[in-house]
Amino acid sequence: MRQIFYFNPENDLALAYGGSNYTAPPRAAQLRHDLRLLPCWLAEDNDMILCHDKGDRDWLLQQGIAVDIITPSELRMVDDARFMPWGWSRAMRRTLQRWGAPEHLLPDHKTIDSIHRLSHRRITIAIHRRMQQLTGCTYCPTPVELHDMDEVRQWASSHPGGYLKMPWSGSGQGVYRALNLEDDYLWQWCRGALRRQKSLLCEEALDKVQDFATEWHMRNGEIELVGFSVFDSDSHHQYAGGRVSNRRTLHDCISMSYPQLDTAIEALQATLCETIGSDYNGYLGVDMMLYRDDEGQLALNPCVEVNLRCTMGLITCMLGQRHGLQGTFCITETPDISACIRLTPRGHFNALLITSSSTTRTAVAQASP
Repeated sequence: MRQIFYFNPENDLALAYGGSNYTAPPRAAQLRHDLRLLPCWLAEDNDMILCHDKGDRDWLLQQGIAVDIITPSELRMVDDARFMPWGWSRAMRRTLQRWGAPEHLLPDHKTIDSIHRLSHRRITIAIHRRMQQLTGCTYCPTPVELHDMDEVRQWASSHPGGYLKMPWSGSGQGVYRALNLEDDYLWQWCRGALRRQKSLLCEEALDKVQDFATEWHMRNGEIELVGFSVFDSDSHHQYAGGRVSNRRTLHDCISMSYPQLDTAIEALQATLCETIGSDYNGYLGVDMMLYRDDEGQLALNPCVEVNLRCTMGLITCMLGQRHGLQGTFCITETPDISACIRLTPRGHFNALLITSSSTTRTAVAQASP
């Protein structure tokens, strides 16, 4: 079935909002515009990308990508396709409905409600516990969910430097590290989070060695491992770039440090099937982490976060596995469009130019020498 992709990076924020009538903040809206063609690296021949400007087809043709453009005004003419936004929320469903997408091609309200429920960060607790049952391993301290301000204060006092996380929030947002218990803004932030979202997820600080993720695809209760993402994050816990290579290379990069990786992946696959089942269809990513324990040994956090959506790690997976590229990937901003070198034959490239706006944001993949 033909797929229609749409890049809506604000979807995590829409999930946190919870309602159908969500308006993205200016920076998120700009990112959505600038990287609107990013899904072309996920699409297959004859799939489509939902954009407002048919002129984007020219860029795709220049790259030799056999993906077409469809505009919102043309959606009402679609009779058989699968919508593949970056992520699903009540707001995303309402947007497609408002643009004229046929009702029978959209997920029903029960499915959207399930996605919202499963996107709550408490899912990490269930995954930690079930994986420990399946493997007999104690990977790392399991997160806890707290609902009361006094409980949060007590936990933060007992776990210096721990992380407090809102149940729903944008990537790298909604996270506060309890480094200074005299920080009035910390407690103000906690009170606001508890008022709006009713709880906080609390995680002990770990001596991080490497961020990585597993990328999956679910369809009708069955799950397939798409590949791995080895990435860096900045001081705000936001994605700062990742390695582009094939699945085997990235697997070996992780398993060289953590030989028990395959056992953990097998348990995670079974756990995701049990936890999510047929309530979600599409791509998802599970952020994981290698850290150094109190004895100085490398250990695994098997589930830092679950993203029921496409991820930048999925993009690096596809660039390496499907398109045969190697290098590093990041998102950057430059006002100089000439500074970007476009994709050339056989996958040797310096940059993937995604847009041409006054401040050009590009998805950059630097080729290995």
